[in-house]
Amino acid sequence: MDSKIRWSLPDGVDELLPPKALEVETLRRKLIDNYIASGYELIIPPILELSETIGGEAHEEIKSHAFSFKDNLTGKDLSIRPDISEQASRIDAFRIKSNDIVKLCYAGEVVKSKSSKVLRSRTTIQVGAEIFGDSSLQAEQESVNLMLQSLDIAEVNNVTLSLGHAGFTASVLNSFKHLEKEDLLSLEVALSKKSKSDIERIIPDSNKNKESLLYLCDMYGNIDVIEEARNLFSDIETTNNYLDHLQNMIDYLEEKEQISIHIDLCEVQGFKYHNGLVFSAYTDSAGYVLAKGGRYDGLRKSSDQDRPAVGFDLDLIAVSNL
Repeated sequence: MDSKIRWSLPDGVDELLPPKALEVETLRRKLIDNYIASGYELIIPPILELSETIGGEAHEEIKSHAFSFKDNLTGKDLSIRPDISEQASRIDAFRIKSNDIVKLCYAGEVVKSKSSKVLRSRTTIQVGAEIFGDSSLQAEQESVNLMLQSLDIAEVNNVTLSLGHAGFTASVLNSFKHLEKEDLLSLEVALSKKSKSDIERIIPDSNKNKESLLYLCDMYGNIDVIEEARNLFSDIETTNNYLDHLQNMIDYLEEKEQISIHIDLCEVQGFKYHNGLVFSAYTDSAGYVLAKGGRYDGLRKSSDQDRPAVGFDLDLIAVSNL
């Protein structure tokens, strides 16, 4: 009789074997060493969180991507983290007793209940770094630089940096907040795909703001897109402020970095808690995002004011596979 148990891994779950496992671990150490040398402090958040509080300000979105189950010990619902950056935000808010600038870095496994449309795996190792308490453009420049350094350490070549502004995109979408939740989600997917046909289907012709969404689908390409957006969306009061901020980042990068810059003003990338500058990195050898980040509001400390934050993360396994 064959006593061996027939087994297989769950769908979308992979394991690392020699020599790949050592390659990934070596890269993880190099990245964390670089972050620490750059002034960031290492945290190791738990892989489990209470379902009722996971994700902080982005609770509903993070929870929708998490595996959840009932704890036999306490009877409470627990969730396996699908993201670490929001855990870093919680640690900054409730575990670190300082209102000064705090810089944290991390590396750990994440598990998502929903698989990527590009990558089959639902598990990976997320590595990243976050800056809390600094609302300056310089903090955003530091975050972008550190992300690009990370890809350089991973020996990723021919990187294209995509830049956008979540605040600008949200200002265009603001006229459609009355939509049902399902329609709004479908609209965000359509924008991410730049699918005018889907937008035509979702938004009736009677909606006077429909044309703005169709224009938004074309707001990607080289830096000339910014001036085009200024003209097309001049009726939105905050347009110039958002696009000026984006232009300042471009001016900085063109002076400091030899890198290809792509502008995308309608990209909805990863978790959607960002509200300012957003950035992501691609390469010709991969058809998916290697690293992504942006500006967001961290959790509030003792005051009622938002805690400014900016950071990035990368998929360590995806990067190591290049």
